Amino acid sequence: MGRLERYVLRETLGPLGLGFLVYTSMLLVRFLFLSAEMIIERGVSFGVVLHMLSASLPNIVVLTLPMALLFGLLTAVGRLASDSELVAMRASGISLVKLYRPILLISGLLTLANMAVSLWALPWGNSELQRIRVEILTRTAARQVEPRIFYEQWGDKVLYVFGVDRETNEWQGVFLSDVLPSSQSELTIAEKGRVRVDETGERVILELENAEKHVVDLNAPLKYQRHTYENVDLVLDDAFTSKTRAKMATSRSLRELGLAELSKRLSDPGLPAEQRNLALVELHKKFSIPFACFVFGLFALPLGVTNKRGGKSSGFALSMGVILVYYVLINNGEEAARYGKLEPWIAMWLPNLLLAIVGMYLLWRTNRDRGVLPHRLSRWWRGLHLLPRIRREHGPASGRAQEGADGDAGEAGVTLRLPRLRLRFPNLLDRYTLKAFLRVTATVFLSVMSLFILIDLSQIVDEIIKNQVSRSVIVQYYFFRSFQIFYEASPLVVLVSTLITFTLLSKSNEVTAVKALGVSLYRLSVPTIAAAFLLAVFSASLQWELLPATNQRAQLLLQEIRGESPRASYKQADRWLMSKDGRIYHFLHFDPATQHVQRLQIFELEGEKKLKSRLFTTSAQYHAASGTSGAVWIFDDGWRRRFSPVGGATREREYTPLKGPFQGDVAEPPEFFASEIRRPEEMGYTQLSRYIGELRQSGQAVPDLEVDLHSKLAFPAVTFVMALVALPFAFRLGRQGTLYGIGLSIMLGMVFLLVLAIFTALGNKQALPPLVAVWSPSALFGLLAAYLFLGVRS
Repeated sequence: MGRLERYVLRETLGPLGLGFLVYTSMLLVRFLFLSAEMIIERGVSFGVVLHMLSASLPNIVVLTLPMALLFGLLTAVGRLASDSELVAMRASGISLVKLYRPILLISGLLTLANMAVSLWALPWGNSELQRIRVEILTRTAARQVEPRIFYEQWGDKVLYVFGVDRETNEWQGVFLSDVLPSSQSELTIAEKGRVRVDETGERVILELENAEKHVVDLNAPLKYQRHTYENVDLVLDDAFTSKTRAKMATSRSLRELGLAELSKRLSDPGLPAEQRNLALVELHKKFSIPFACFVFGLFALPLGVTNKRGGKSSGFALSMGVILVYYVLINNGEEAARYGKLEPWIAMWLPNLLLAIVGMYLLWRTNRDRGVLPHRLSRWWRGLHLLPRIRREHGPASGRAQEGADGDAGEAGVTLRLPRLRLRFPNLLDRYTLKAFLRVTATVFLSVMSLFILIDLSQIVDEIIKNQVSRSVIVQYYFFRSFQIFYEASPLVVLVSTLITFTLLSKSNEVTAVKALGVSLYRLSVPTIAAAFLLAVFSASLQWELLPATNQRAQLLLQEIRGESPRASYKQADRWLMSKDGRIYHFLHFDPATQHVQRLQIFELEGEKKLKSRLFTTSAQYHAASGTSGAVWIFDDGWRRRFSPVGGATREREYTPLKGPFQGDVAEPPEFFASEIRRPEEMGYTQLSRYIGELRQSGQAVPDLEVDLHSKLAFPAVTFVMALVALPFAFRLGRQGTLYGIGLSIMLGMVFLLVLAIFTALGNKQALPPLVAVWSPSALFGLLAAYLFLGVRS
């Protein structure tokens, strides 16, 4: 290998490694949040979290290796083109084809590495990740239950816990009932309880102290039984681990299966032709996607040559555009092969073939000193760029000539010249800095949004193909989803853009020139800080009204993509409600048109540990206020039982058959039974605040919702803080280049997100007040940025 090949190889390895770090880090951001939750809330050791990270890496590396290679090649070749080194090579008689030797060498090595990951590491990582998750769910089964939330994940039972002793993790006040009461309805109430998994890992056992079981036939209420227990064990699930493993196995995507498993599916005559086609598609994909590294090597050289002006700063955006086009072609081919419109091998290898042909064509035109565009299009493009110049040169001149002619023909006039208005802010330097910042910000925003969409698309592509989702639904989903992506990506985008902007200004000695003119760095950074502040305000305004609506619409579309039925409740079992006065309501159906409730049960507890009264009615209807009478609920036939404490137990004090119609003792309006409780991201600040107030009045502790409420104001402020954090590092980097700025911004962003995840988890666990938990990371990083900025030589 000659000196030229070694030089090109050395120029490529730096941005390649950086691109791999950037793309992989972005894919691991969500994992950091999940890790912080598991470490703090589930008590999982940090070693287990690292093990999960290593097991999930193959799924990430398969996607990020081709992306990093394309980014590295585009950046390296673009740098050579922007510094006219390619021109010097061509002047020395060196053909661009010679540069393919180091490029294809590294592309071939990465192709083999990615193929090894796809064939062996990916199936291992998937099975290992499943094993770890089953182990975590088994060991932390008790921690899945949150206090004052109806939990119905164990069979046909619904569980409600009133409180938890933080020292012993013992439940205080336990309410256990059938999810859908049948003819033999069972209800168990206990003073204390805990849940454990037996030695086999199969049975989930609920241990109760001072418990009472109430058994009744709702159609024959006289057959009522009560049993008291000092200690009792109830089996909630007798096949917990097996069901969990089976559920995870069925949720595995085909691309996570090994060659042996795919071959077994291909030879299975019992599978439908559609499933066999998909298995064959995945078999070809395990080779075609790794081979994309080699194709990107062919494609990147001529594309990078045309990227003269962008250099390193636009390599990221250009690589994301090519990657997005490639995976759109792959997904469309996969859908076509599923229904037999294309042969599986054609569907999976056609994107590689197309990119290879385009790459060879671009290389042919570039190597012959011809533009990338055909002659006519190139001439039209140059003419389009020259049009403003022609207008500037000829338009004003002709206007002045005509004006002179008119002046000569008419009377002499007086020209009044006023002094030009000079703004102190934003002045010329401010506008120049702001223009550079906004240009970089727009590029980074488009790149990050493309990456987020690509990641999300790779996660739901199996559901799209399985449920035959139309393209219009997918386009609508990502349109509404893009608003949330913009909101979440704003802090990282401002961090990266600030570092890149001032690094470029430093590299071109513009920062030095500004300081030589007596302008301080603090004054130079004012327009960037002002732009970041306006962007933070804009993000906060999005969160107030627009994001709840778009997130709700995106969630409905996502449920359609996944083939799920829409669910309106947030952390709440169907048909189980807790009122403000502490009563528990259960019903089978509510008709909002007639305001009619079917099979209504009302449970009233004494001190959250004993049953005080129980009412059942076949139906109840709401009658609005008329005349002098107020609004009331009218019940049909039913019965009521009242209980009174005797020693450590209760006894039945009164049984009353109820003959309808009669007025029921229910203070809740019909909206209580028909209320649509949305997730926090689907509610505005005022809606979420009102909802939290209602839950507090009913005695429910919701620290996680309070954290979400304060985050609606705290998270947009992170955008402003990120600009402050980036400035001192940007000026300290000096002339080291944009690659250092991108790498440093990614590291700073990961550190901040990890700190934010830890403080958020502490707020959810009530270890910190919610207000302190969500604002502390911004305050800490803001103070650190101010300290570092004051130390910069201005």
